[in-house]
Amino acid sequence: MLLSYDTLGPDSAEPLVFLHGLGAGKIQTTSGLPNLENLHLIAPDMPGHGDSMAFDPETFSFDSFADHVIALMDHLGIERCHLGGLSMGSGITLNIALRYPDRLKKLILLRPSWLDSKCPAHLKLVADAGEMVQNDFESLPEFQTLLVTNEPVAKSITAVYQRPDNSVLSRMWNSRPFSSIEDLKTVTAPALVMSSPRDDLHPESVASAIAKALPNSQLVGLPARYHEPEAYQKSLNQHINQFLNS
Repeated sequence: MLLSYDTLGPDSAEPLVFLHGLGAGKIQTTSGLPNLENLHLIAPDMPGHGDSMAFDPETFSFDSFADHVIALMDHLGIERCHLGGLSMGSGITLNIALRYPDRLKKLILLRPSWLDSKCPAHLKLVADAGEMVQNDFESLPEFQTLLVTNEPVAKSITAVYQRPDNSVLSRMWNSRPFSSIEDLKTVTAPALVMSSPRDDLHPESVASAIAKALPNSQLVGLPARYHEPEAYQKSLNQHINQFLNS
């Protein structure tokens, strides 16, 4: 079964496959990257997201999601391309970099949230949202605390209740993109790693650890995604254009 996807930019331009975050979909990619230059953006819906809902939830993992991306590239006749992703999408990108190194050129890792362990503590509320009804979830003391300390991030979690099925949230929380961060030292492709402050779901420390492990990476700090959205998007598109067009 093939992933649903959208595209932006001329078909003749350099392809960039960019993968959305957990609980989101291809519209997160196309709306967040509208100003790319000299690129053909390919934005899939990963299994359990958007228009790619008809996949077996029992198969959900970083390995299987990476395999579906490779299958989409095969379908589109793309042998090698630039590859990137946000949060969960960053994890899938690193999984592909380790398991299919010959299929990629440059890597973009935006606000990564997973390292080499399952069930990262900072994503527990997202996993809880996948298993609870909204009223019960919003009554959790941990959510109430986040609502006080970082309301925009808290509200980003409750947005998942607009989805038809949230089982993918806890399933992916229980997966990991790679078995050891030491493995990233074998990834030689140029990598742009981007973090954002005041983001409880995507700690800057995760981005820093990944950038430190990758031998050919640069780490960039963006404006706060949830508190300066316009400045964040402008900076994001500028950094990607500079990285991929240099």
